[in-house]
Amino acid sequence: MKKIYIVFLSAVVGIWMISCKSASKLYQKGNYDEAVQVAAKKLQKDPNDAKLRSIVHDAYRYAVTDHENQIHTYSETNNELKWEWIYNEYAALQNLYNAIYRSPSVYELIQPVDYSTSLMTYAEKAGEMHYQRGIQWMSNNNQQAF
Repeated sequence: MKKIYIVFLSAVVGIWMISCKSASKLYQKGNYDEAVQVAAKKLQKDPNDAKLRSIVHDAYRYAVTDHENQIHTYSETNNELKWEWIYNEYAALQNLYNAIYRSPSVYELIQPVDYSTSLMTYAEKAGEMHYQRGIQWMSNNNQQAF
């Protein structure tokens, strides 16, 4: 019985350790958005952790650069879904802002940009595109288009 308890406890601890996300591992893998969110959350508990402060600062910078590059790429395409794609990039940027905003020490360190205005602008453009697309399909006046 004792062996079963030890094996079960070991398995639970092992799974728990694997499931714990490390901001530095996420950063090293290039998962900058997730690294920012994990580091910001951990910094709420220990705002003086120098390593986490460095990681959240660098990860935020790389994440913003990645999303802004995607926005630039999408804005130059002629695809009718570009507004939706740009909206999704701004939504990811706003999620980073929200994660950082919840931690005053991280907010002071990074001073993130609030993308809520851009988010609303592109939500409207994406919505208008979907509306126009629906009107266009309805003008086909057939069952498949409806």
